[in-house]
Amino acid sequence: MATQRTSSVGVIAFDRLSQKEHIVRIVNLSVIGVGIESSEPIEPGLVCFKERVSGHKFGVVTWCRAGGDTYQAGINFTNLPHDKEQYLLKQVKQSRPHKPLLDPENIIAALLESIKEQTNA
Repeated sequence: MATQRTSSVGVIAFDRLSQKEHIVRIVNLSVIGVGIESSEPIEPGLVCFKERVSGHKFGVVTWCRAGGDTYQAGINFTNLPHDKEQYLLKQVKQSRPHKPLLDPENIIAALLESIKEQTNA
């Protein structure tokens, strides 16, 4: 399903563990994820949607490629337990864009634990 909704997302890049804000356009929505367009590349990492998308607050960027004068990316939704979600939201709010996260080890541990729980369910 195509839409013209724009959204603000924070991305925690896996390779740098720093947060960056992006304004994106949602171009495709499914039960497992969302396709987006951006004016700049989106690095693989954890996505925190500023406003829930299809009921989801978090996702993982699985791919990004250039397409003309924009970049397209795919984000798979991920569900976190409430306590982990609150913890990550607090860390994102306390961190400054383009700066290393305050507590990267615990953020990654929480994400990995949640992914492990989802794949074992």
